[in-house]
Amino acid sequence: MESIPASLVKSLNDLGLSNNEAKVYAALVLYDNAEAKDLVEYLSISKPSVYEALDNLAEIGLAVKRISKPARYSAVSPQMAIDLLMGNHKKAADLALVALEKLETEKVQTEKEEALWTIYGDKSIEYKIRDLFGKAKSHIRCMIGERYLPFIENIQIKDISLLLIVISDQPGLERKLRKQFPGKNANIYVISSEKFAVPPPFAPPEFEEIQKLMRVENTLELITDDEELLMIPPFFSSTVSVLNTRNKGAVLQMKLFSQFNWKRLIDGEDFPVPPHLHKKKRT
Repeated sequence: MESIPASLVKSLNDLGLSNNEAKVYAALVLYDNAEAKDLVEYLSISKPSVYEALDNLAEIGLAVKRISKPARYSAVSPQMAIDLLMGNHKKAADLALVALEKLETEKVQTEKEEALWTIYGDKSIEYKIRDLFGKAKSHIRCMIGERYLPFIENIQIKDISLLLIVISDQPGLERKLRKQFPGKNANIYVISSEKFAVPPPFAPPEFEEIQKLMRVENTLELITDDEELLMIPPFFSSTVSVLNTRNKGAVLQMKLFSQFNWKRLIDGEDFPVPPHLHKKKRT
């Protein structure tokens, strides 16, 4: 007979069984019913380890001990076993969530906050974006490029203030996003990449060189509740890393800059030009 596949043992590990429990349960399914010595011989596991696994499996309902001499054991059906394990996981997850959310409300703030964190990799960035959208309590301000659009698909948020600017040339995208984020508290705008690339007034001569390095699709500015910032400048390369901070000064500074820039993109209003630059323009 073939040995128990390692992939099956790993799957059962992920569902909460130890290596020995996973192997013993799988062997019971294979044998229909068996004595402990059959399992010891087949699995090459010590007798005490097999008995311990059988006791544990019987306790959680995955194995049935038959009254006989010597005792024989059989497995409950695979479907019932998976249902039991999934139910245990769900119960444990619900209890853990309640406890963790309680701890979150009692969060201890350190006296010295790190000014800046760096998050690497698309998967980690996706988790962080979804986390910030999900835990926002009062408002979300977000400008996002096409690269990260899949990361906000199917996200559901509380009935809070949302300002969402998406840099994209996809037709019908604004309608789709308004359907995803309905309500009077949601303000959604889709800005073309061409409009996004228009330089602000009094841009320095170096701006043309900066534009050559731009990756508009990488743009990300996300601020939740004026408490946390996630940012990727639009000129990062394909190996993207995100700047993340809860530093109050950094968050408010970025918010202030964004207010001017986003107003320019949404309403077409330019930055106010400082008087000394007006003079230079006339000369």
